[in-house]
Amino acid sequence: MRIVAKIGTSSVTTASGEIDTTMVQALCDQVAQLRVAGHEVIVVTSGAVAGGVAALGLSQRPTDTLTLQALSAVGQSRLMSVYNAALERHGLVGAQVLL
Repeated sequence: MRIVAKIGTSSVTTASGEIDTTMVQALCDQVAQLRVAGHEVIVVTSGAVAGGVAALGLSQRPTDTLTLQALSAVGQSRLMSVYNAALERHGLVGAQVLL
């Protein structure tokens, strides 16, 4: 069975806006269990903008599109790094679709 999971920003970030490594690891543990059970798993995740805000130490989330895109670019690589580290523990490789 194919399972698509949409993970929201609040599920992968801490109260202070940092990427929550522990939560991402727990999510990836569940992905690994589903894969072992024979399922195809696709994770759609938010959190890139929040990761960018935290990485750049901003006190507030900007609202203009250009800045949000820049923050997303900064945060996306950090978010994928956390996901890939968590997946590697299970011998899995993460990938992203660029739109």
